[in-house]
Amino acid sequence: MGVRNLLPEDAEQLNLGFTFGGNGGSWLQQFSFTTDLFHNRVKNKIVAYPTGNLHQWAMINVGRVIINGADVSLSSETSLTEKMMLHAGVSYSWQSALDRTDPRQVNYGHQLPYTPRHSGSARAALEVSQLQFAYTLIWSGARYSNGYNDTAYRMGGYADHGISLQRTFPTRFGSFSIAGEALNLSNRNYEIVRNYPMPGRSYRITLSIHY
Repeated sequence: MGVRNLLPEDAEQLNLGFTFGGNGGSWLQQFSFTTDLFHNRVKNKIVAYPTGNLHQWAMINVGRVIINGADVSLSSETSLTEKMMLHAGVSYSWQSALDRTDPRQVNYGHQLPYTPRHSGSARAALEVSQLQFAYTLIWSGARYSNGYNDTAYRMGGYADHGISLQRTFPTRFGSFSIAGEALNLSNRNYEIVRNYPMPGRSYRITLSIHY
């Protein structure tokens, strides 16, 4: 939803990153470790928040925000046999995004709404010839639905697990693949946005054609 008096952001950003990777030998085809540390000072930070309609979000400015955080990721490709590969990866993020606009306000020094301090993901895929079986995990720590971090606005963390099985068929004109997925295996109706629970366990079949 547009806001006429919305101001542009003005940010000072400091980032320090490190990446290490390589080849571990005949069985460890590839590995990579990446970490990023960041410190941001933002004036008029633009924050989106849900209105009465989930498909319509409004934008507001938060006068002054101090953000500190770290992102860490690790990935690898391992050759288990001549025809079997294991792809794996994990990531973790920590973010402190605090409202430092007005010390007289009750939300001064509080975390921005819908911004978890801790979040992460993981994925593992076993590939045998043209067949791939994968497991995915997305998780988030607690968040608040309001800029005032009272317990009444606290939203618990969640974890979403999924598995998939995909088969690729090469042809003279390219290839096509068919995949079956089971989503939200734990069948939890967790909320990303307050009062809008996500659907429980579901299944999906996808057909893709590549020329």
